[in-house]
This record gives sequence, structure tokens and C-alpha cells, in this order.
Amino acid sequence: MRSSKHSCLRIVLLAILLLPMATQVKGQMTLDTLTKSFSDYRTRAVTEKIYIHTDRSFYLTGETMWFSVYQVDGSLHKPIDLSKVVYVEVVSPTNEAVVQLKVEMKNGFGSGTLFLSASLNSATYALRAYTSLMKNFSPELYFQKTFTLVNPFVRLPVENNSKSQALAVQFLPEGGDLVIGLTSKIAFQVTDKLGNGTKCRGAILTAGNDTIVTFRPLKFGIGHFYFTPKAKEVYHAVITDANGAKSSFSLPVPKEKGFVMLLEEIGNQLEVKVTSQPETMDGSSIYLFAHTRNMVSKAERKFLQSKSVTFQLDRNKLADGVSHITIFDDNLRPVCERLYFKQPTQKLVTEIETDNNEYEPRQTIKLNLSVNNLSSNLSVAVYKTDSISPSFRNGIAEYLWLTSDLNGTVESPEYYLNDRDPDVKEAIDNLMLTHGWRRFKWDDVLKGKRSLTYLPEFRNHVIKGVVRDASGTPASRIMTYMASPSKAVRLYVSRSNAKGEIFYETRNFYDLNKIIIQTNNMIDSTYHVELEDPFSHQFSSFTFPAMQLVTPMRKQLLSRSIDMQVQDIYKEKNAFDPPNPVPDSVTFYDKADEIYYLDQYTRFPVMEEVFREYIHGVMVRNHKERFHLLVLDNIHKSLFDEDPLVMIDGVPIFNSNKFMSFSPLKIRKIEVFDRKYFIGPSSFPGVISCTTYKGDLGGYELDGKKLSIDYEGLQQQREFYSPRYQNQYQRESRLPDNRSLLYWNPSMKADKSIQQIEFFSSDLSGKYQVVVEGISKEGIPGSSVYTFEVKKGK
Repeated sequence: MRSSKHSCLRIVLLAILLLPMATQVKGQMTLDTLTKSFSDYRTRAVTEKIYIHTDRSFYLTGETMWFSVYQVDGSLHKPIDLSKVVYVEVVSPTNEAVVQLKVEMKNGFGSGTLFLSASLNSATYALRAYTSLMKNFSPELYFQKTFTLVNPFVRLPVENNSKSQALAVQFLPEGGDLVIGLTSKIAFQVTDKLGNGTKCRGAILTAGNDTIVTFRPLKFGIGHFYFTPKAKEVYHAVITDANGAKSSFSLPVPKEKGFVMLLEEIGNQLEVKVTSQPETMDGSSIYLFAHTRNMVSKAERKFLQSKSVTFQLDRNKLADGVSHITIFDDNLRPVCERLYFKQPTQKLVTEIETDNNEYEPRQTIKLNLSVNNLSSNLSVAVYKTDSISPSFRNGIAEYLWLTSDLNGTVESPEYYLNDRDPDVKEAIDNLMLTHGWRRFKWDDVLKGKRSLTYLPEFRNHVIKGVVRDASGTPASRIMTYMASPSKAVRLYVSRSNAKGEIFYETRNFYDLNKIIIQTNNMIDSTYHVELEDPFSHQFSSFTFPAMQLVTPMRKQLLSRSIDMQVQDIYKEKNAFDPPNPVPDSVTFYDKADEIYYLDQYTRFPVMEEVFREYIHGVMVRNHKERFHLLVLDNIHKSLFDEDPLVMIDGVPIFNSNKFMSFSPLKIRKIEVFDRKYFIGPSSFPGVISCTTYKGDLGGYELDGKKLSIDYEGLQQQREFYSPRYQNQYQRESRLPDNRSLLYWNPSMKADKSIQQIEFFSSDLSGKYQVVVEGISKEGIPGSSVYTFEVKKGK
């Protein structure tokens, strides 16, 4: 009996001794699970960021927006050659895409133009852009910027002279929650009716109107204060605006239990203190996980002691930009999180210098441009400034380092990258507390793998559709054929998958095309194809700022409208027309084995006679009242025993009898491919390709449930036109030159060597801005602004 007692005692003692070890193993496993989940998420969720530099930010209907597209890796910001198509849209305040286009990308860069037609109303619009891969994630991650568009031919919005501030206030505790008995740093943001930060003062009061704390915003209506809520007490905030009007607002309701976090920067160390109230026991595990754009900075586990724990982060080990710091409890639930911003240590500095500060109309302007030792890709705009153009800019550096990782609209983002202002450090921390993280949600990270609904377009634009049977049910394993009737024979073949989906990877597919999608109506006559819209139908929660026009602006608008109309009337013919697309003269089957230009032969009125008389590689058979065209297999010196692929202007023809009744007088050329041909998932015993004179099917009527639509391919790039005044005759020409945009270059290579740009001033006097934006191959963004003046002519 005694021996049994001693054995039990030894087991208990052994269990007590092993408990810390078991806890340590469990904690390490939990930390490893968290790190691995994040790593897996990062691997499967390759991110892209898109940035667009537009030539201006204010337009009139009838003008053209010129833009340059930058595509970078979401983590390192290096230009990335991933998606070959970027979808660009102009979105109205009612979330309607009023203009859409597809931009071709090469090595992470692209460019395009948007014509702003007179059918658009005056408003603040959003320009947004994304790739097919980005459609798998929240539309909050799409690139989006606003611009003002005025239609001078319709009544302009009425000025709102109301002095009412109509304030909106947010109170955001650091870490996320306000907990009774625990001190929190509370950030706040006060905005007016236009969504802009406003000057004010405020106070936190009890239900008995006792003042607990007072506060004022530091910058743009954003600030912070410290506050410890008490149990059974109700608090409210009173805000007094610049006119002395007072408004009352509720505070977030404090929780009885929970966690708070306080971050303090001490030298190069970030001290993160986590405090619990009161249910979490001492000795419980608390985890800190910090990362910057999916690059892990620190993952650490500690134990609560006296209801709190403090973590240390080396600031120097954080990547530049916005970092995300999350606190997890023992059950791996995120309980606190906040953002921290580290100013970029490297900047792309662009040096701009003109040969003069002032110029005469129609004078040569020479501009020297260089960057600080970084091989870069730049875009350059030179335009006339006026009072109707906004004074702030959200350039590529502000977007990549800051606004692309934050929720909501950031007012004057360029201010936060200005390290010369002593208030910037505090102001940017306030911003981190008021604008949440937008890149992902922890639920998505911890849930595990998820499939991609939208595939990236690695090589070319992909057209996607669904095959359905007569009842509308998706049909699998159905062969489909897509063609665009033209002299350049292009055919795409796709077999539907288990979901009925079909995919056509196009090549050299530019501008408006007529496409025909069909199944083989001789064997699959009950099926039809529906095409999927490649543009996103999801919109962000972005709030459009109100459009404000004051009386002085209307005079400027009238002047600019007249200039625009005069320039449109007298511009050089075809000055901004896109170049003719380079014809893709090579057919999809490369080079035919036999080519017959029918005008070189006796023209027969019947197709059968044409094939029997001089198309040597094809034998005509008529079996059971159906024609069969059999191609000679030149490889095996025999006759294929099945019908070949027959096409007119690239469109497959499956009804051989109807084809043989078609007039050969409409056919210019017949080509024969006398070998077995493989295309996609299909193979054909030879190919017979007929081309009409106009490449428009020559009036041939297709059978079956074909889908025939006009489809907009990739946009053909236009070259910016600028007149040159190289002699006295050109300078004295009486044709007006009312250009407000003097120069645009969407893609310019630059390094420390000086690049010289040359263009000419117009007849419009005033101040002009040179705006340069770009990014280095290492992923360092930057922009610069330079100003010069054009004097009135004598």
C-alpha cells in the first residue's frame, strides 16, 4: 500500500515538473502554426499593386486623359512582369463604370488614353484599375483615385454656401477596444460635410457633464488623447467647430473584459504593452505577430504577469512603410492590432531643370532630367495650371508607401512623407490609428487554402465563357471554337471543364473585334455559349468627395472650354489617332503547304469544280447526300479518312453541304495544311482555310446557336502629338495653338545621366507645371514638380 502511495506521488511530481515543458511545447506549436499559416497565405496570395499617373486631375468633357500604368509586387514594390492586362475604368459617384478599357502591360509598365465624352455629367469621378488576379481579393485593394470632370455644355452644380459644418467624428481606441479600468490611447478624426479634416476643440464628459479630458486635432482633423473609462459611467464627447457651434457624439461603449495595447517608441525600440482585464490568468500565453506587406518582422510568445506583458521590437528591423502589429491570445484569437509607419530610408529624387524660367509663345523649351543613381522608369507631364486644378497630389510614393495599405481617404498624403515638419511623426501615428489595415483579414489567413476564382493573365488577354445545354445547365467536355473574322486567320479552341467554363487565350487582340463563338453544330447543336464580362462588378466602400465650384472657377472654365474647342477644330488632322495595328499576317497554323489565289485560275461558279479542278491536296467525296472534303496526308502519303477543319476567314464551317453551295467567286484565296494539326485540346486531319476579299465571311450565314458579338480587345497605344515650330513661317502661322497639355511621355528610361526633353510652348500664357513620377528597378518610387512660365505674346 505504501509503495502504491509513493508511485502516485512520483507521478504527480513528474506531471508538475513536465507541465511547463508541455506548455512550452504547446506554445511553440501555436507560434509555428501562426507563422506557417501566414507563410502559406503569402505564398498563395501573390499580390500586385497598380498605380496610374494621369496627365492631370481636372478635365472637361471632350478632352483626353493620358495615363501611365505601373505594376509592382505588393510586398517589395519592385516592377513585376506578372499580369499582362490591366483593366481601367472610370466610375461615377453611383458606382457605374461609364468608361472601360483594357491596357496591355509589358515588364510591369503600360499606358493608354481615355476620351471623356460629352455624354458624361459634371461630377467627381474615380479612376480605378486592377488585374484579373486582383479580382480574387477585395475591391478595396484596387487602385483608385479621383478626378474632376466638368461638362461645360450642361448646367453646372449650384454652389453650396451653407456655413453649417455637419461634422462627422470617429473615436478609435488603439488596439481596437476600450476596456473598463484600462488606460487607452484614443485616436479621433473630425471631418466636415465634404469629408475634409477640420479645426475644432473637444472634451469628454460624464453623464453629469463633468469634463474628464480635453483635446484638439493636430493635423487634418486627426489627433489623440488618453482615457481610462470607469465602470457604470456613461461618457459623451462635445465638439466645438471653428464657428463656435457645438455637437455631441457618443464614445465607443467600453467592454468589461478584454485587452488593450499601448505602443511607445523609445529610441530605436518599439515597446508594445498589452494589458488584460480581467479574465485572462497570469501565465497565459500572449503572441505578437508583426509584418510589413506580408514580410514577417517578428513573431514572439510571452506570458502574462500581473495581467500585462511587454514586447520589444527593433525599429531598424522593420521594413519601410506600413507595418501591421497583431496581438493573439492563448487560443490564437486576434485581440488587438494597430499599424505603425516607418519613413522610407530611400527616395527616388528627380532633378528637373529648364533652360529658362520664362518663355515666349511657340518657343522651344528644353528640359534636363536626371535621377539619383537609380535606374528608373518615369512618366512626364507638362501642363498649364489654373485655379480649378487641385493643389494637392497623391503621387506614386504616397500611394505605394501609404494610401494603398490604408482604408478610407487620406487627406493630403504628401504631407506624411515630409520628414522636415516636426509634427509629422505624431501626425502619421495618429493616421495609423484612424485608418485601418486593408490588405487582408486574419480569418482568411487562419482558415487555410482557398482556390483562385480568377486566373492571372500571365501571357495574353483571356476571354472566358460558359457552355450551357438547352436547360441552362453548365455542360462539360464540349469543344468550342472562337474566331474573329478577318484576313488574318485567328482561331481559338477550348473544351469546357467540369463547371462548363471555357478559356481563350488571345494574341495580338487589339481594339474592337467581331468574335464568333460556336460549337460543332453538326454534333452539339443543343449547346450555347455565354461570355463572361472580364470587368469587376464589385465596388469599394469609397466615398466620393462632393464637387465644389465657386464663381471665379466658372470664368476659368469658360476660358478653358473655348481653348479646348478651338484646339479641337484646328488640330492637325489625325494628330492623336492610334497607329494602325501591325497586322498579324501569320495564320494560327503558321505557313500553309498549298496556297491558291483563285484569280490566277479559271474562275468556276461552283465550289465543287474548284476543288476538283485545281486544289490538288483535297479530294471531294459525296456519300449519303453529304459532301466530304478529305485532305491528302503528305507525311504518310495517304488520304485522311475524316473531314478536315474547314474555315472561311478563320471561322470554322461544319456543314460541308452548305459550304459547297457557297459561291467561290467570293473567295480570294484557299490554303491547305496537309498534315495533322493540333490546336489546344483538339486535333484536325488537315486544314482548309478560305479567305474572302474583305475578310468578312462574304455573306456566308452560319448555322446553330452561335454567339456573335463585338468585343473590345486591348487598347492600341497612341503617340502623344506636339507641334514643332522650327522656322519663322511655322511660328507666324495664324492657326491657333491652344494646347494646355504641352508634353506627355508615359515611359521614359532614366538614370544619373541627364536626359533632355524638347517641346514647344503654345499660344496660352500662364504658369506651367512639369510633373515627373516613376519607380526604380529596385522598387523605390518618387515624384517631382517643377514650374515655369509662358509670357503673353507681343
